[in-house]
Amino acid sequence: MARAAGRQGGRSLFWVQGLACGILVATAAPLALVLAVAFAPAGLAALAGPLALGGAGEERGPEDGGRRLAGVMLVYGLAAALPWLESLWGAARNWALALDLLGGMRLVGVCWAAQAAAWLLSEAAPFVARLVMETQVRARQARLREARGRLQEEWGLAAKEP
Repeated sequence: MARAAGRQGGRSLFWVQGLACGILVATAAPLALVLAVAFAPAGLAALAGPLALGGAGEERGPEDGGRRLAGVMLVYGLAAALPWLESLWGAARNWALALDLLGGMRLVGVCWAAQAAAWLLSEAAPFVARLVMETQVRARQARLREARGRLQEEWGLAAKEP
């Protein structure tokens, strides 16, 4: 019973998101077009799910569905696109400005590059963190072995190597 209620809640949220997108397209179609093109990589990451995550998807689990990665990519892309979106927001129904932004390819290039950087960081971060932690563990092991050797020598105990 609870499972059916959870599915129904997901459907209503999907419906509300569709309604919001429909309102955006109806009231500010040029802005919607620019947003769709500029944030296409994040949308593809959300749709592709674990396939877009590569090897890191196994660590996060299949239930993620790429939404975390898409969220990070959207934040990076939005930060890169803010100056252009600000100018377009003031003229939401200005098709000429929207097509100028998309035709110049600077907005799209910067947005997509920022989203690519977000993807790369999300892929590389677990490996870098693991490398740092393993280096710290090895350094601590060396210090402990050295301290054990000093204590064995001081107490006159026979050295045992594990």
